[in-house]
Amino acid sequence: MMKRALTLLAVVCLALTATACVYRSNREYYERAQLYLGNGDFETAAELFSQLGEYEDAADYALYANALAAVAEEEYALARADLTQLGDFKSAGRYLRYLDALEKEEAGELAAALEIYESLGSFCGSVADAKRLRTEIPERSIREARTLMAKGEYEAARDLLLALDGYGQSRLLADNCTDMMNKAAYAKANALCESGDHLAAMEAFLALGEALDAPARAEQCRAALFMRLNEALEQVTLNTAAELIAAYEAINDPRAAEQAAALNGRYGVNLALVRAADSHPYVLLGEYPVGESGAESALLWRVIALEGAEATLLCETVIDAAPVATITDLCLTEEESAAVLSATLPAAADLASLSDLTCAATPYALAQGVGQENGLALYWLRDSLESGVHPVVSGSGALVIPADECIPGVRPMLTISLEEIVFTAGTGTAADPFR
Repeated sequence: MMKRALTLLAVVCLALTATACVYRSNREYYERAQLYLGNGDFETAAELFSQLGEYEDAADYALYANALAAVAEEEYALARADLTQLGDFKSAGRYLRYLDALEKEEAGELAAALEIYESLGSFCGSVADAKRLRTEIPERSIREARTLMAKGEYEAARDLLLALDGYGQSRLLADNCTDMMNKAAYAKANALCESGDHLAAMEAFLALGEALDAPARAEQCRAALFMRLNEALEQVTLNTAAELIAAYEAINDPRAAEQAAALNGRYGVNLALVRAADSHPYVLLGEYPVGESGAESALLWRVIALEGAEATLLCETVIDAAPVATITDLCLTEEESAAVLSATLPAAADLASLSDLTCAATPYALAQGVGQENGLALYWLRDSLESGVHPVVSGSGALVIPADECIPGVRPMLTISLEEIVFTAGTGTAADPFR
């Protein structure tokens, strides 16, 4: 019995001894693998960790060591796959960011790579990488700028160089770009001048500032342009006045400003009338008895047509009564008389642009017995029928034959030359007519 007990004890002791040996062997392998990993022998470390199987975190270390070996061999895709599996194990996250920086650099995104390197501090040589890129980035910009300069793209090259804030030869090269740009711009300005486009040439020389002799050339262009405009001034018409005024103003010169002001005084209101013609603005012109007692007053007209510088005016009121279709004499100044090309009664075709043909009569016309309908006067048209009878516009705006006992009114129409008369005031409204 005692012999059997001793035998069992011996077996237990052997088992415990074997377990202790295995434990010491795994620990030694683990510590040896850690040593190889710390010394940068990632392949040996990975092999040792992999032999440990599931011992402690040996499996994670084996994957980690393989990932670092892949980084060393520049097998970045494999390294990223291994590190991604490790999550927050050891420095897996930092290595993934380091891989991001490497890939950014490989793709030419140096600024982005530099930002990552700097964020990693001294990890995995990031300090040296950041220092290298801080030199490489401006050097690459200088190389790119030189390439652009060789292609003649000086503005783009200068932008790159100025962004370097004086690094290396960047300032000198940027000045060279400016010189070449100025010479090219000067040549274009000179070509414009030789082609006779003095305004564009002047503006181009002015844009060059003090470069070369640009200020003197700009003044030469200004003088030539002023002389040419003065020649055009001798032949100015209403149709050319607006363009000539704008040309004088564009010179930005006191003498030219005086000429523009004089032209505005002569043509400014007339040009406003032309611009407003489609809205049938109002005009004051001539005089005629208006009050019941026969007192004369200025007549109000509407512009109903404009062709070139010739405006057709229709009196806003019926000014007199007439048993036959005839025009009455108006009281006009000498200037107004010189501007009137024709004075007549309107035809139906002349009134086509108006939406309302009806018209009131002056107190004077009513006193002369002009016929009315619904408080509105009947007035003659110059059209005539085959019978020789002239129709009239009724109080409802219809064209009718006048009754025998009716005395229609006179609503005159004038055609005037805007070249021969100067309107100096007014905005064209009924309350503030051109005059």
